[in-house]
Amino acid sequence: MSDRLDGLGSAMAAVWRPFLVCLIGVSLSTADQSLFSYAVPAITAEFDIGLEVIGQMLSASFLAASVMVVFAGMASDRYGRKRVFTLLLLASALMVAAQGFAKGLTDLTVYRVLGFAIGAGLYPIANTIVIEAAAKRFRGLIAGLLQMGYPLGFAFAALVATPLLRDHGWRAIFMFGFAIALIAPLLGRLLPESTRFEAVRAAKHVRHASLMDGLRVLFSPAYRQRSIVCFAGSFLISLAIGGTTYFLPVYLVEAHGVDAGEAARIAGSSFAIGAIGYLLASVTGEFITTRRNTLVIWALLGAVFFGLTLWLPGVPLILGLGLSIVFFYGSEAVRVPMIAELYPTEIRGTASAAIGSLAVTTAWLISPLMISYLAPTIGWAEGFSWCALLPLVLSAGTFMLLENRRSDRPMEESALGA
Repeated sequence: MSDRLDGLGSAMAAVWRPFLVCLIGVSLSTADQSLFSYAVPAITAEFDIGLEVIGQMLSASFLAASVMVVFAGMASDRYGRKRVFTLLLLASALMVAAQGFAKGLTDLTVYRVLGFAIGAGLYPIANTIVIEAAAKRFRGLIAGLLQMGYPLGFAFAALVATPLLRDHGWRAIFMFGFAIALIAPLLGRLLPESTRFEAVRAAKHVRHASLMDGLRVLFSPAYRQRSIVCFAGSFLISLAIGGTTYFLPVYLVEAHGVDAGEAARIAGSSFAIGAIGYLLASVTGEFITTRRNTLVIWALLGAVFFGLTLWLPGVPLILGLGLSIVFFYGSEAVRVPMIAELYPTEIRGTASAAIGSLAVTTAWLISPLMISYLAPTIGWAEGFSWCALLPLVLSAGTFMLLENRRSDRPMEESALGA
């Protein structure tokens, strides 16, 4: 244990700056984007719209994000991780702030779609930066810790949203975007460029003839099978995460009769509890079993706890939702680094975006529409069962098709195959 702690200390000494900058960026961007979910009850009331309209707005956001994440990943492989990371964080924050000034539903939709799409491109780049900076023995652990930015961002947004919703209304919460816009250039100055990227660029391997060349490699015979399996498994597990993320406050209001402020508190507390799942998944995948096995176990346990929360009335909401998030949200801590280390440096940003993040945004495009139509028709528990519980089980089976690789293999060796 002492050797492992010493090794972790050495690993963190080399990666601490890119890790902290990316963690702050991911957490703030997530908080920025999640403000919309806390504002949904008030938005539907002010504009006199149904839940299906919110579902359409969210799906439009994910459609735009599906295009943006791929181009962001390809741009990071061509122009550098640092530059693209900073630009996306700044631009997305300004679009979030603009939502507070929307004069009508059309304006709000445009700002929401642009803000979310631009912000979505940030995540695969941050993951790539941290994975490339980390030592091989602790790569999954450190990359997994970065995924804690998601629940931490949601929890932090709840702290911001709860008093502002109560005292100033939904528009006030989006002013938080201006603070992020001010911080973005500072984070960009503190963020070092990936040394792996610079080494490959210096060897003139990274500048493809066009942005599309890296995308073609992903589906060449050498990578086609793993690309398809990773995309399908990521899509299924993301259906569950996307279906619950943006409708959790609405579910609490409509199914459990709490007000918007209390719903934000319960959701925020659940995400705070859920943050530990990312750490547990990282440690399990790094030191106890493989990342693939951990991903399968976490998806199945997430289905069990979420099912109990939905169907057993006596389960305390914060505890039940918190444990659900521990597992099926926490699975991101192993899914993201597992996919990134399956591809070589010159296409890693493209792979993380087109295989990992594109599957997420595509699933999140579909899941809000499914939930917004199923929940009013058959009920929240039944709707979440179809949109979350079933996909979690199917994702576990899909990821079992991947080769079970050791977590301590050198990254380029893992990318080459067995």
